[in-house]
Amino acid sequence: MSARLAIPKQGFKFWFDASRNPALGQSLTPYVVGILFSVAAWIYNPEVIFQPLALALGLLGFVGVGSAHTGINLLDDYFDYTKGAVAQREALIDGGFRARLHKCSYIESGEATIEETRTVSWLFISFGLLCGVIILVLGLLFLGYDWRYLAAFAGAGLLLGVMYAGPPLRLSYHGFGEVVVGIVFGALIAIPAYYLCTVRIDPSIIWASIPCGLLTMNIVNTHAIMDFESDKAANRTTFVVLLGSKMAGFWVDIVLLVASYGCIVVGILLGALPLTSLLVLVTLPVAVGFLRLVRLYVTHPERDETPKWWMGAFKQWDLYKKAGIEWFMLRWALARNLLMQFVLIVAITNLLGFNLYL
Repeated sequence: MSARLAIPKQGFKFWFDASRNPALGQSLTPYVVGILFSVAAWIYNPEVIFQPLALALGLLGFVGVGSAHTGINLLDDYFDYTKGAVAQREALIDGGFRARLHKCSYIESGEATIEETRTVSWLFISFGLLCGVIILVLGLLFLGYDWRYLAAFAGAGLLLGVMYAGPPLRLSYHGFGEVVVGIVFGALIAIPAYYLCTVRIDPSIIWASIPCGLLTMNIVNTHAIMDFESDKAANRTTFVVLLGSKMAGFWVDIVLLVASYGCIVVGILLGALPLTSLLVLVTLPVAVGFLRLVRLYVTHPERDETPKWWMGAFKQWDLYKKAGIEWFMLRWALARNLLMQFVLIVAITNLLGFNLYL
């Protein structure tokens, strides 16, 4: 494989679409949670003073996180393709297994090369790093940011993101992928977003960040349940593969959802979250419906299901059906929708909590 820099022929929209951009909700939603918790702090906490520059840097961080996530998704494609995981999955699809949609189809179709994918992935990641450098310099000069916090959050996020599928660790191939995702898309996104806007870290955002991570882990674990055969064939040891069965993976989903709701209750009991956070319980029917669909896939994968109104938005459903991946997208998108509904309700009820604490 050539190490030379390949100049990409395709434009921004092509690469943004190729990067599986619907997954951006996993990173941008926790960031929005951090921003909304910051607004609540400006309103209710007299120790937190609103500073326009802090808000501007917080919004710049939103752009940087989105860019870095886009680049890491493309880098994941690059590493999977070069390791042969994509070819293993394609063989399973051809053999009749219900493996998920054809990964890296833009490479296999000749629309882009693997070298171009590597180049573009690092361009997106580099732009995210540039946003981080601007935030660091301006924050140190004018807002009193502690560079150690920023360096720790940004460094850990970038390292775990690259090592998720990249050498030498390839964490997602050795049973650590779900944990990495839970850390990165929980504490390492929501807490820095709050810090950039408020120049502090409070218990409220810590408790709110935990369900962000747990519910993102739920997305990835559900993904792994449906990729069980193909991941085993590609020697990718997800947590479900480690446990040895799809049903075991289903029980992991249950634990993650119970822990998410339990975390909110504990946060309320400790006085870190307002009583209004209990309104997150309105998402319980969605959670139960999601678990039913996952269990149905494990026990009766031949059964077809269609989106219901209470499941949230399912864009391009007709295209998914035409491609034969509706069974996958129904469960994946519902897990994503549950994440977004859950954590945004927590953030909005905190904003409207009116200091109603135990």
